[in-house]
Amino acid sequence: VALPLKISCASSRMAFGLDENFYIWVLPLVLLEIVIYAYAFTSDWRTCQVTLGLLGLFWCFAALWVEIRLEQVYPGFNYAKPQDPEMKAYKPFCDFAPWAKCSKVLMSPPGRFLRYFGIAKETASDGIVDKVRNLIDVPNPSLGVIFFAVHLFYPLLLLLSPIPVLGPLLPELFFLACCGVGLMTVWLASNLIFVLKDFCVVCVSMYVANFGLIPMMHALALKGMEVKEEPFFGVVPRWFLYSFGALDAVMGVAVLVLYFKGAAAREPPREYSSLPA
Repeated sequence: VALPLKISCASSRMAFGLDENFYIWVLPLVLLEIVIYAYAFTSDWRTCQVTLGLLGLFWCFAALWVEIRLEQVYPGFNYAKPQDPEMKAYKPFCDFAPWAKCSKVLMSPPGRFLRYFGIAKETASDGIVDKVRNLIDVPNPSLGVIFFAVHLFYPLLLLLSPIPVLGPLLPELFFLACCGVGLMTVWLASNLIFVLKDFCVVCVSMYVANFGLIPMMHALALKGMEVKEEPFFGVVPRWFLYSFGALDAVMGVAVLVLYFKGAAAREPPREYSSLPA
């Protein structure tokens, strides 16, 4: 009985192309993530915001770690034609099947959408504007760190409410910012499906958080400044808040250490297929 079962499992694995990264890393993380999402989406709005902020920061730091390691191990990494297709020197935890390679997605041109749309600039010249454009030439997860951190510490943003004109409108403005992130998420997902034809568990996890934060932020915007009267971190269990917060902090420090250990700037690939018309 054991032999047919073993053959059946092996053939199933071959059919889906899953490797050990799926069973060791991806599957446990996704199962745990589902539990966290279930808790967030059944909690009050502020508690949901804090939970998704913590989860979003985790995935952003994970993505940054992967990007920096790829560039350090494979300088000038080519997402379309990797110099080491089998990734023997370094294989990200989120590369777990031929059809699921986060390295391909994270290192593709839309992975730095500010540069992709001409807002940021890869090299800086003597002009102040160009220097600023070069300064904001960062991977998307770096922007995600700011986005999710603002959600996590949202009451601090409301302390700016005394600012004339814009201050009282901060909840509504941040809700609009969340909608803008949602639109950008749709564009990134379209690239993922139609252009790259890949699956990125890190990206999709952040997509879910991005969309989940839109109705949540709408509800908080309707409350306005009343949110300041609620517990700062909602009713998130303290053991979960402190442990997850500590994990995010350690990951953030680890990413910075890794970045400053070696050159983290990368050259963009020379060719890229645009979205189909």
